[in-house]
Amino acid sequence: METRVPLGAVLVGLDESAESARALSWAATEARRRRWPLHLMHVVHDAAWIYSTSTTTNYPMTPVVRDAVVMLSDWHPDLPVTWSQPAGDPAALLADGAHAARVTAVGSRGRGAVSDAVLGSVTTQLIAQTRCPVAVLRAGTPIAHPDAPVVVGVGHDTLSLPLLDAAFEQASSRHVDLVVVHAWQLDGPTIADHLELQGLTAEGAQRHEAGLLTRMVADLAQDHPEVEVSTHAVRDGAARTLGRHAADAALLVVGSRGRGEIGGAILGSVSQSVIRSATCPVLVVRGGRTTVTVPSDQTVAEASS
Repeated sequence: METRVPLGAVLVGLDESAESARALSWAATEARRRRWPLHLMHVVHDAAWIYSTSTTTNYPMTPVVRDAVVMLSDWHPDLPVTWSQPAGDPAALLADGAHAARVTAVGSRGRGAVSDAVLGSVTTQLIAQTRCPVAVLRAGTPIAHPDAPVVVGVGHDTLSLPLLDAAFEQASSRHVDLVVVHAWQLDGPTIADHLELQGLTAEGAQRHEAGLLTRMVADLAQDHPEVEVSTHAVRDGAARTLGRHAADAALLVVGSRGRGEIGGAILGSVSQSVIRSATCPVLVVRGGRTTVTVPSDQTVAEASS
């Protein structure tokens, strides 16, 4: 039924593209695995499709929503699904809906709600306007092996902690390993100055970076003993390093804010690069993200009603 985004739902932005279909598949699988409700949003341009609360007559579903609902009834017949088809600015409407969602999924290229010549102006604006994690999917993204790990790219700052938290949650829910990657280079002025002050060689710097990474991961690893974790401090470019480690991953987690190569003022060059080239879904997590809290006595069915 048409409604607002239920609290704690997986929100997916729909349009007519193949990328949108891939996002729908990912979102439905995520919702079913996590036992969360699923909400479909198709931003329309024709006012005749708008659902009006001032009338007792519901406007019919758009073809995009109708096709999605039909597919979901075949894929996941027991999954609670709601939908909305508002008219207006796609990024603003998705961002508004994402305030209630646990995660939002969009296609990286397409028409309508998730389109842009480079990455996606709506996708980029959505990431900037909401603290909800955003999963970005490309049409050719393959279905990962059930045992494929979750990979996360981090720096050494506190803005990486929300990324690690999200990555541990994903690995735990999937019952797979977590691979934590930190890329560093000697040609950066900050690192070069630091090495000079510490009197470190390149080999010493490698041990130093690896030690920092291990200590940063340790606390969260203790909170998730069920997750097998490996850490990799790699002297190389971040985009190239993440691409290698995520080649066969189930999910790659990156940040939208931070210092260094992973992150940026809004969506850094590394995050943009891996989204465009990744062979797996990419989950973008903003620093300082907020977590949607659903009452413990609220069931999935209640959340979608």
